[in-house]
Amino acid sequence: MDAELPEPQLIASLARRHYLEDVSKVQLAKEFGISRFRIARLLAKGREEGIIRLEIIDPSTDLPMLSEPLASHLGLRYVRVIGSNGTDTDVRTQLGSMGAQLLGELVKPGDNLGLGWGRTVAEVAKNLRHLPPITVIQISGAPAAAHASSPIDNIREAVLSANGYIHDLPVPFYVRSPEMRRQLFETHSYVRGQFEHLDTALVSIGSWEHKETQLYREFPPSVRARLDQVKPAGELAGIWFDETGRVLAPEVTRMCMTLETHHLSQTPRVIAVAAGVKKVSAILGAARTGLITGLVTDRDTAEALLDAH
Repeated sequence: MDAELPEPQLIASLARRHYLEDVSKVQLAKEFGISRFRIARLLAKGREEGIIRLEIIDPSTDLPMLSEPLASHLGLRYVRVIGSNGTDTDVRTQLGSMGAQLLGELVKPGDNLGLGWGRTVAEVAKNLRHLPPITVIQISGAPAAAHASSPIDNIREAVLSANGYIHDLPVPFYVRSPEMRRQLFETHSYVRGQFEHLDTALVSIGSWEHKETQLYREFPPSVRARLDQVKPAGELAGIWFDETGRVLAPEVTRMCMTLETHHLSQTPRVIAVAAGVKKVSAILGAARTGLITGLVTDRDTAEALLDAH
């Protein structure tokens, strides 16, 4: 095969197989009938001559070439886009690092920070290690199927070390009836009262894909059927909406221990963390509700959002 290809084309073929398809130099030597030492020299020559251009994206660095147009596209004030890589768990970890960076810029001494629930929110909380003295308020109860590490537990040590305060909401997310919700909020009236005084809130954006959301197992069949009927694009803090941003199924929200739309709408900064092309409709809908002011996402999701109308 070596003799059949001009050198620049050979370099391009080797580079494609090695860098994009993860084929080793030993395997390429067998495939192309040349030594692995010559392959190494050709790949080096390709980089020197500009045939091969490698781009390394640091997951902890914002990509303004995407975050700035995405902010304009979605009508949001604060947008950060990372070049994530790896598994879903890896991506959540990387989003957590960037989310913590953004909150570190926004949160000031004496602020009230509302903390929602979700795996990515938990990763952000885990990365918030150096905080000014603030008050953190749990704004949603814990789903029964939630993972062991909660956002409020992840941030507790950092807040207390900074002489701040934590207000837990030790209740389940779903409570079966508006009356039970009312009774529980009466028991935790002080925490609920803090929902009126948030400076910043951190929330996740969930979808209603049965395989994707932890909340599917949270609800009884009647509630699942209701949500299947209205076909929400997604939810944030237990508030359901379609892709146009219209709020759906408020009767479901009234059976959940969470804040309400007016609490988010009056909060100056509401930062959502979410990534994955399966969440594009949910993220679009969340932005169109007018309830969020910021988004932390990754490159693939940002590009899909910019392509969406």
